[in-house]
Amino acid sequence: MASESFGFPFEPYSIQKEFMKELYNVLSEGKIGIFESPTGTGKSLSLICGSLKWLKDNDEKGSESPETTAQPKANQPDWITALQRQSTHTKRQLDLAKKKEELKKRIDRVRDIEKRQGIFELATKERGKKRLRPDTSGLDDNDDDFLVDSYESDDEKTTGKKIDTKSNLSKEVQELLAKFESKKKPFISYDDDADDDGAMLEDEVKIYYASRTHSQLSQFVHEVSKTVYAKDTYEISLASRKNLCINPDVNKLGNVNKVNEACLDLQKKGSKKGPCKFLPAWDNAAKWNEFRDHALAKVRDIEDLVTVGETLSTCPYYGSRNAVKSARLIVLPYQHLLHTSTRESLGISLKGNIVIIDEAHNLLETMTSMYTVSLSLHQIQLAWNQLNLYIQKYRSRLLGKNVVYIKQILSIIKILIRHLTPQEESQRKDSVMRVNEFLHASSIDHINMFKIQNYLEASSLARKLNGFIDKAREREEEERQKEQLKNPKAPIAQPSPSLTSSTLTLTQIESFLMALTNPDKDGRIVTSFGSLENPGAVIKYMLLNPADAFKPVVEEAKSVILAGGTMEPISDFLNHLFPSVPESRIAHFSCGHIIPPENLTTITLDAGPTGQPLIFNYESRQDLKLMDEVGIAIANLCNVIPDGIVCFFPSFTYLDQVYKRWATADNGKILTQIEKRKKVFKEPRESNQVENTLRDYALQINSPDKMMGALLLCVVNGKMSEGINFSDSLGRGIIMIGLPFANRGSVELIEKMKYAQQYSNGNSNAGTEYYENLCMRGVNQSIGRAIRHRGDYATIILLDKRYATPRIGRKLPRWIGEHVEHADRFGLIMGKTSKFFREKKA
Repeated sequence: MASESFGFPFEPYSIQKEFMKELYNVLSEGKIGIFESPTGTGKSLSLICGSLKWLKDNDEKGSESPETTAQPKANQPDWITALQRQSTHTKRQLDLAKKKEELKKRIDRVRDIEKRQGIFELATKERGKKRLRPDTSGLDDNDDDFLVDSYESDDEKTTGKKIDTKSNLSKEVQELLAKFESKKKPFISYDDDADDDGAMLEDEVKIYYASRTHSQLSQFVHEVSKTVYAKDTYEISLASRKNLCINPDVNKLGNVNKVNEACLDLQKKGSKKGPCKFLPAWDNAAKWNEFRDHALAKVRDIEDLVTVGETLSTCPYYGSRNAVKSARLIVLPYQHLLHTSTRESLGISLKGNIVIIDEAHNLLETMTSMYTVSLSLHQIQLAWNQLNLYIQKYRSRLLGKNVVYIKQILSIIKILIRHLTPQEESQRKDSVMRVNEFLHASSIDHINMFKIQNYLEASSLARKLNGFIDKAREREEEERQKEQLKNPKAPIAQPSPSLTSSTLTLTQIESFLMALTNPDKDGRIVTSFGSLENPGAVIKYMLLNPADAFKPVVEEAKSVILAGGTMEPISDFLNHLFPSVPESRIAHFSCGHIIPPENLTTITLDAGPTGQPLIFNYESRQDLKLMDEVGIAIANLCNVIPDGIVCFFPSFTYLDQVYKRWATADNGKILTQIEKRKKVFKEPRESNQVENTLRDYALQINSPDKMMGALLLCVVNGKMSEGINFSDSLGRGIIMIGLPFANRGSVELIEKMKYAQQYSNGNSNAGTEYYENLCMRGVNQSIGRAIRHRGDYATIILLDKRYATPRIGRKLPRWIGEHVEHADRFGLIMGKTSKFFREKKA
């Protein structure tokens, strides 16, 4: 390593130094790194300083080897080949240096302008500023806007390009022109100079940083701005149109799908409302480069980019995509990076670049859910009705093979409806099939789904259909209102069922059909006919193999870093995300906590106050004595743990059952005993009530009455088990009730366990391992809510004797698992906990 000075904004702790050194080494060796660093240990800053230090050093030594830049000619002496390679390498390096210097001069000039004029200074101070959304009329009323273009494609060679049957040009020439037109995108090039400049800068190594939410990404950008790398690192944030659109006629629509549709409609030739006044011509390099230079002049988040776009009257959505070529640090949400089609649509190339995925503890579940598609019977029927209305409206005007393909899609939809509405009651049984089995059983195995995919992509049928339905619904509503004015006493007419929804129903159908092209072993078709809790028939494509979806990232990127506060159990990543990656290419780093060891005590408990064993398995959860036992245990712990206690239950159902028992048994004696020392709060099922509950919980803890704290009853994998900061007095105690194992009878879980077992390379316990790991990831996220900074302290109490077994203990985060104490009787835990907090008061 060139230097051990990582440019940390303050003196780093030893574990931060270790983290950055290991990260630097992993990037240098082109490995996959799994990094675990508890919240409060400066993980984000360590990621930033370690990776940007590596990027700076990599630039200085030159990342392109001369040996790879020229091919030898036949019978040419080696010394001539070497000289040619050196010459080619040197010329390219000089050209690249020239382009970088030109870009630097432009950005320095922009920085000077911004400083002198004081523009964009309010960008970071007006986060809550609400964008104006004037109430203007809807988009184009022309019905032809929703008519798909002529389509002629019967072979894979045309790749679904649109062909104009009225053109005098041959089909082959039109296809060549279509390919040429497809390259004229804002993130590809604007003119010859811009293309050369962008292509060369695009070859530089970039860092792609992804996280789950925009707030996490904004926080990351804010951390970058604190470092010594802020001035010399060209950073750009990517986001959806909904977050970046500055056209008030479009962003007022709110819904992400509607915003996307409206944006694309404004770019359509002949649109009455277009072109968008904030979208410069694609060949207006000066305007696009102006946005790029201002965007890169400072480290900015998406709110800053909106301000830049508004000031320059240039679209931040396309402007940020164009700036990717010149940027070195690209900050983007999970979905933009992990979803192949989204990545391709943004023009993102991971080849030879660095990928950092933060908050990666749920990466497996994220990948699985992104590629899993679920369709209800209602959605499928709605799509069929809407597509029927569409073809009735436009049949006489549809050119080429549009009618053929739309009828084929209608036929497939009809088959899906029949599959979910069997004539015999005996056939209404939940089922699981492999993809090929489903295709054969449904008699659609003869249909070329790739051709269907080409057609849907080229025709934009789903988007056109949605626009058509929205307009039809508006017209129907206008007619209904007119009739109501004419005859106020008449019954109010109900809207047509086919027009009641504005959701992209056909888009969901399209996603399902595309999932059917995945490898047969990688997924299952799950059919469910509902239950009392969730009535209604549903068909779902369930992805079982996230490794295949993640494989392009692993193969293209120079190095991939997965980072999180709690990454255990690591075995899941190795088995289900990197099964084909050599063990030598994977590095695992887990650092301790920055708190001194005496600031955390973790205790497992075998039995309650009366000696009853604490085993919260599925069979014993209904045991009323066990509910009473855990209530008495918590009531006693409330006497010795000050301020706030956060208690996690395996599920909402069990939380409600136990709370009801405490409140009613023996005239509510247990709940009354708890409430003598702690005011009790429960996590609400409704997401919009979570913030109010947390506020009231915090207010109670910070009230003048220091003798009365608060107890917050939560659920593992609920809203309060991840991303909530229970630091200091908000979480002096974390109590985990039982092990939150998922329902082992779930059809989906059974299939995932079977798949894990089948492709386990001989591990006889692979299915069970997957099941346990799923449980322990939830536990680890929950118990990590307490310790949030160096001076914090807390106790973690695990109420279930199974926590003391080595098999479960090994799956706890290292910073917790290495210091777990065991109490086989309740008296011991009371003594240990009392002593812990007495010493903190001293």
